[in-house]
Amino acid sequence: MKELSYEEVKSGIKDIIVHDLDANIKIEDIDEEASLYDDGLGLDSISIINFIVLIEKKFGIGFEENEISSKLFSNINTLGEFVHAKLQLQGAAR
Repeated sequence: MKELSYEEVKSGIKDIIVHDLDANIKIEDIDEEASLYDDGLGLDSISIINFIVLIEKKFGIGFEENEISSKLFSNINTLGEFVHAKLQLQGAAR
C-alpha cells in the first residue's frame, strides 16, 4: 500500500463518515475541528465503534484498547494525526 499523506488520511476519514456512517452530511460541510460527538457531527457510542472498525479496514491498522479515548475522537484533525502516525509506524516496520 502506498504511503498516504496526512491530507489523504483525513479525506479517507471524512469519506467513511459521509458514506458508511449515515451521518447525513456532505464531505464539504465537515469542519475538521468540530467534535465527532453529539455536539458536533452527532456520532454516538455505537457509531464510534462502527467508525473504529471501518477505519481499521480502510487503512489496514488496528486500534489497541488503551489507544481508544474520547480525546482521540474529538475531531478529524486529531484522529487523522493518530491514523497517519500509525500508518507511518507500519511503513517503517516493513
